[in-house]
Order: sequence, then structure tokens, then C-alpha cells
Amino acid sequence: MKETSELTGRASNTPEAKIAICKCKESKKLYGVRFEKDGDGWKYTWAFPIKEDVARREGYDTTTMVGMIHPDEEYPGCPYCGRRTFVVCGDCHKLSCNIVVGNTFTCDWCGMTGTISDYEGEGISSGGDLG
Repeated sequence: MKETSELTGRASNTPEAKIAICKCKESKKLYGVRFEKDGDGWKYTWAFPIKEDVARREGYDTTTMVGMIHPDEEYPGCPYCGRRTFVVCGDCHKLSCNIVVGNTFTCDWCGMTGTISDYEGEGISSGGDLG
């Protein structure tokens, strides 16, 4: 029999998980990424193509997370370009595939251009306009 937490309604042995939306830098298509709580951070475990209307209906456009992120050993990568790492925009905090030329990145979500630096766990957001 599984023990259930009164606060979350989850079985106590079920890890906290969230789906965030990422944009493929190569194809410009959206996909969902499953993140699982891992200590003080989050590990990403799988990815799947998703349409904007489905992401909104499922509430994935409201996902927020704070903490360091890292891939699970078996994370398959972006379903379009195969990249296994992300860039988190310092302005809009949304995820994009890590396809960088040199050390400069332009966010396909908000258009911000900047120099790549280490992500310190400031936060990720799937909110706002998904298009």
C-alpha cells in the first residue's frame, strides 16, 4: 500500500515532476521536457513533441522552477535536433536548445541577444506567449 502525502496528494515514493516547454533553436518547434525533482535541483528525463494548444490546455505554459538542472543519463534530447542541453534566457527565463555559435545566443522566445554564461539556478519559466 502506498502512503499519500496530505499536502500534495502524491504517493510518498512518487517524485515531484513538472513539464516545461522548450523551443528547438534549429526547427523553431515546441517540445515538452519532463523535469523530476532531484535534491535541490531538477533532472530532465524525457522530451516529446507538443503543439502550442495542447501545451496550454495541459497548463505547461505556466510551469516555473528554481534550481540547478541536469540531464538524466538516459535523457534522449530534443525530438527535433537531438541536443541534450539548454540555454535559459536571462531575460524571459525560457528554454531553448543549446545551439550556440561562438559565445553569443539570441533567444527565439523574446529576441534578447547576449553572451552565454553559467546557469546558476535562478529560475525557468514556461509562461507567456508560446508562439
